[in-house]
Amino acid sequence: MKQSGLSDINLSLPIPSPEAQSHSEKLSAYIKNLIDRHGGSIGFDEYMNLALYQPGLGYYSSGNQKFGSRGDFITAPQISPLFSKCLASQCLQIMDDFKEATILELGAGTGVMAKDLLLDLGEHNSLPKKYYILEVSADLKIRQQKLLKRAIPEYIDNIIWLDCLPEKKFKGLVLANEVLDALPVKRFKKESNLFKEVKVTVSDNNFCWIDTIANVELADTLTKLEGKLSAPFSDNYHSEININLKMWLDSIQSSIEKGVILFIDYGYTMPDYYHPEKFDGNLSCYYRHRVHSDPFFYPGLQDITTSVDFTSVAHYAKKIGLNINGFTNQVYFLFGCGLDNLVPDMNSLDTKSQIKLSQELRTLTMPDEMGERFKFMALTKEYDKELLGFSKMNQKNKL
Repeated sequence: MKQSGLSDINLSLPIPSPEAQSHSEKLSAYIKNLIDRHGGSIGFDEYMNLALYQPGLGYYSSGNQKFGSRGDFITAPQISPLFSKCLASQCLQIMDDFKEATILELGAGTGVMAKDLLLDLGEHNSLPKKYYILEVSADLKIRQQKLLKRAIPEYIDNIIWLDCLPEKKFKGLVLANEVLDALPVKRFKKESNLFKEVKVTVSDNNFCWIDTIANVELADTLTKLEGKLSAPFSDNYHSEININLKMWLDSIQSSIEKGVILFIDYGYTMPDYYHPEKFDGNLSCYYRHRVHSDPFFYPGLQDITTSVDFTSVAHYAKKIGLNINGFTNQVYFLFGCGLDNLVPDMNSLDTKSQIKLSQELRTLTMPDEMGERFKFMALTKEYDKELLGFSKMNQKNKL
């Protein structure tokens, strides 16, 4: 998610260009055909996967502008290079413990974070042996390559783009900035003491929701989830669940011989994620810096996300043998990595630069911006050192 310039879901959404509408209509037709072939409905997880990742048509697979002021949202590395400088401090600590460490970045967006990280690591003579970028979007891959070849040509030989996870295990670090929130999820509801899966269907040629009785596997999973909460779900309670999270985490950890997986994302612990007041779930959509809740608005032209249930991430990580090394808010992580020492002396800056820097720091650290909403979680494998980013505050006992 994404820091959006506007957050009022009642704002009227801009009308896409005729070309963009045509693109969305192609994806919509593809999904509608699939729904018809599946007997009239598909799970929301399947719809979300198609809307975001369908080759050539999905949001992340097409050539539409996504990031920055002319896109749909802005991520932390774009707000200020200070974010990546802090992250580089954490990388340095980990890489010092491995000879010829490797970094794997999952979904590198514009490539800005990779650029700033490699610049900082290069200044410390601590470049990784390899900097892998696993990118599912052909368009983003081209954009990343253009940026990195232009900005850091001296390091381009260290960067290797991948279409799938590396076959050979490596030692080092996996970075995933705003990846978990884009993993497809199922929608569900509790009604008359029954769990129902909220699927996607078509009515009058428009996408809409349809309730179906949850299958045995999903109902069992939701019953176990409900048992972990302080109170049962209320009647007509809606939310989301990622039923493939364990399998996805296992695929990531299988690529690592030893090292750290660092997740950066917005979300909550389980009690807050499934709080009674969140009766309509945690689904958000981003289009031209507007946040709204309609995932059927021009499929392929908007981002669809859900907040992360970090308790479930920790639960499944433990099941596959990973250690929960740290969990904290973004503000604590950044200061743990030395943000206060990295900020330039305000007195050395002109007024315009002072205002810009102050705005960047506020966005990254204040509770009403990204400071508390965004979390850092470190999972480790065969590595037990206390990490810098969690030295100010480690809240892993809350998971």
